[in-house]
Amino acid sequence: MGFFLASSSSPYRPSTAEPPQQHAQTFWPDASLIGVALIWGINIPVMKNGLDQVDSFVFNALRLAVSATVLLSLALLERRRGIRPNSGVSKTQIVVYALIVSGLYQLLFLLGVAHTTSGNTALIIATVPMWTALLARIFLNERLAKIAWGGLFTALAGTVIVALQKGDVKVGDENLFGNLCVLGAALAWSIGTVYSRPMLKSISPMQLSGFAAIIGLPLHLMFAMGRYEAGLPAFQSLNVWLIVLYSGVLSTGLALPMWNYGVRHAGAAHAAIIQNIVPLIAIVAAWLTRGESASVPQMFGGALILGGLVIMRIGRHNEAKAARLLLAAAETK
Repeated sequence: MGFFLASSSSPYRPSTAEPPQQHAQTFWPDASLIGVALIWGINIPVMKNGLDQVDSFVFNALRLAVSATVLLSLALLERRRGIRPNSGVSKTQIVVYALIVSGLYQLLFLLGVAHTTSGNTALIIATVPMWTALLARIFLNERLAKIAWGGLFTALAGTVIVALQKGDVKVGDENLFGNLCVLGAALAWSIGTVYSRPMLKSISPMQLSGFAAIIGLPLHLMFAMGRYEAGLPAFQSLNVWLIVLYSGVLSTGLALPMWNYGVRHAGAAHAAIIQNIVPLIAIVAAWLTRGESASVPQMFGGALILGGLVIMRIGRHNEAKAARLLLAAAETK
């Protein structure tokens, strides 16, 4: 358990986000979050191809085993460089975060995808930024400017249009269980994002992600029990292995510390808003990999998503500028 212990000689000292940072410093968190959206958007059609060939629980267990291996290796490299959690974060907090994000979210999302339509999934997941912004306001006192709220709802409207145009948004008892699972997954991700923000002042994004992946992995290995014998023959295909490696190394691997980095510097609410471009990227990826063409309404929805992100970025820039002016005025007194 020494890996969890704080180091008094070289504790982790992240820079805080108060006051809001300069433009050059806010660029990298946004770039990291956009990179996550790119990875996740491409992963949707890629993972769909994998699930067409492999049992869903076996696929999930193997890709999460890959991501846990990658993240733990990178976290150990950080530790060798002297970067360790400090006393501001507890083992209990890490375990709770892991159970929410690497356990509950992954399981509910997998069950949801298996028991409802992709259109319903996209529509429900589109509510994540709204839940995250509300929870961040309540529990973290993160305030979004009015223009930023405008950007959030503009992007949300665009995401809803994109989801509805998938043509398989259906309301019925046969999809109720799946819809509830996806809603639970959306809430779990939002709760985990907000819960992690204070922790990231005391632990690096990479180490938090590595701990979470390792702690959550046994749950998914257990759910795949009894399915390996039937599922493993599909892995004779190189294509299946490439899909698992992409999803494991990137989507559930490096994307998690990149996300945590963005949350630490940009805030939970701003990070979640950028998630709205995931379905837009998924449409482009599906067009390139599966030959699925985009409709005019989908392109309009995509324009709204991008417009909402631009509005949000303007609002964040204005907040940072106002904070710098207040700080300068205080220093001159």
